[in-house]
Amino acid sequence: MKTKLNLSRAVCRLVVTGLLPWACVVAAEPTRAVILVRHAERAGGNDPSVGINEAGRCRATVLAGMLSDAKVRSIYTSEIARTQQTAEPLAQKLSIKPEVVPAKDIDALVAKLRARTEGGTVLVVGHSNTIPAIVERLSGETEPAIGEGEYDRMFVVTLVGPNQASVLMVRYPGCMQ
Repeated sequence: MKTKLNLSRAVCRLVVTGLLPWACVVAAEPTRAVILVRHAERAGGNDPSVGINEAGRCRATVLAGMLSDAKVRSIYTSEIARTQQTAEPLAQKLSIKPEVVPAKDIDALVAKLRARTEGGTVLVVGHSNTIPAIVERLSGETEPAIGEGEYDRMFVVTLVGPNQASVLMVRYPGCMQ
């Protein structure tokens, strides 16, 4: 099941915090939620050392505000600085140490996500080329490529049982510059 919507920040918060617990009631197996986003706006270039720019820092702060009540218990980033910088405001707010999984090791990350048995939500901050691949491996649904200048897609994958998942894609706001 795939639903694509362009939602405001308040509605996104309702979706993330309101619908995910409902899925737990409906499912016979424990439900696990995985929220996946691409890193925020980068300063320029593709070098691994390139971080996020001012707009990216603002988007990371918005993301932290949106997810602060979403029961995030774990955060995964890649080894690339911009993913870690995007996750940092939420990680600090929730006192969570993000786990780094190499960007090229999508299978290991998916295995970790599927193996989780504890409750709560997981945030994954990745890249334009890794997020759609992770969503597909978790859900079986093919997602369109994320454009080079596109930083606002948020995927909420709800894992139900060993081989079932649903995907909700929303767009979350950045900041007016």
